[in-house]
Order: sequence, then C-alpha cells, then structure tokens
Amino acid sequence: MAEHDNVFGITKRMIRDIMNLSSAYAKHIKKDFDEHEISISNKSLSELLSKIIEVYSSKIFTEKLGYRVEKEKSDREPDLVFTRMNRPLEVKVTSTNSGWTGGEFSRRAPDYLLVSWGENFDEFFVALVHIEKSDWESRIEKRFYGPFFSIKRLYDIKQKTIFVGNLERKGERTKLLRERI
Repeated sequence: MAEHDNVFGITKRMIRDIMNLSSAYAKHIKKDFDEHEISISNKSLSELLSKIIEVYSSKIFTEKLGYRVEKEKSDREPDLVFTRMNRPLEVKVTSTNSGWTGGEFSRRAPDYLLVSWGENFDEFFVALVHIEKSDWESRIEKRFYGPFFSIKRLYDIKQKTIFVGNLERKGERTKLLRERI
C-alpha cells in the first residue's frame, strides 16, 4: 500500500501516544457510566472518544510538531487545524469494523484520521487518508442521513497511511484488523 502524502508530519509514535491516552480516559468515563448504571450506546461512546482523541491530538501534535494544532471550538469548525499550513484534519471514529459514517451535507476537509475501536478501548485501527465527497456512499434514498465510507473503499485507496492495525482482503471480503495497544 502506498502511503498517504502525510503533509501533516504525523508519526506512528504520535498516534500510539494519542490512542494510549484516549483509551485510558475513555475507560475511566465508561467505568463511571457503568457504576452509575447509565446505559450508553457504542455510537455515543464513539462520539465521546472522538472528542477525547481531538483533545489529545491537539496537545501531542502541538508538542511534537513544534507549532499549534488547534482542536475545534464548535461543531461548525474542523476537528483539527494544523496552523502552520492552515490545513484541517477530520477525525472519524467508529466501533464497527465495516466503515465510518459522515454527514450528508458536510463541507469538511478531505483529509481524515479514521479510527475504529473495540474491546473496551484496548484495540484500535487508525489510518490517515484523503477522501473526496464522491468516495462516500450516500444513503439518503434509504432515509438514512449519514453517508458511509466502507472498509472496502479504504482498502481500494492506494494512498493511505495505516498507523495502527491493518486491512486484509481475501477474495471479495475485506477485513479490518484492530491492534491491541
């Protein structure tokens, strides 16, 4: 697989640090929910994890890259902005191993950090990829708001950087493999 043109300068070590910190904090939150018998869906946990990843990404990228990487202040802003280049990066998080859901009418940046988590926030898949709006499969006709970006589509994109985990194709089946951190 060819690597994504990683103009951001993101390294595997940075991503592992972010995932380790995010995992620890997400486990803490989940434990608190469980202790108070608060049932929360994986979709909601993914949204929380996404915010946690944004916070730690901003801190670690800023420290390691030597310039400010800002996290969003509102939902209207890009998840992360690499200020030296004024280049945004969106963070998409899922607990599934089939793909990611986006916003049908989103006008967000085409560079994505795709994250899939599992096993109590102990296993992750993380990839950097450039995704055009046309790469997302619209499901609006099926009365589902969010377009879908599948594992198969990710596998087919030649230029991507996989930091944690892997993708595997056997015949027609494409599989996402998370890695224990």
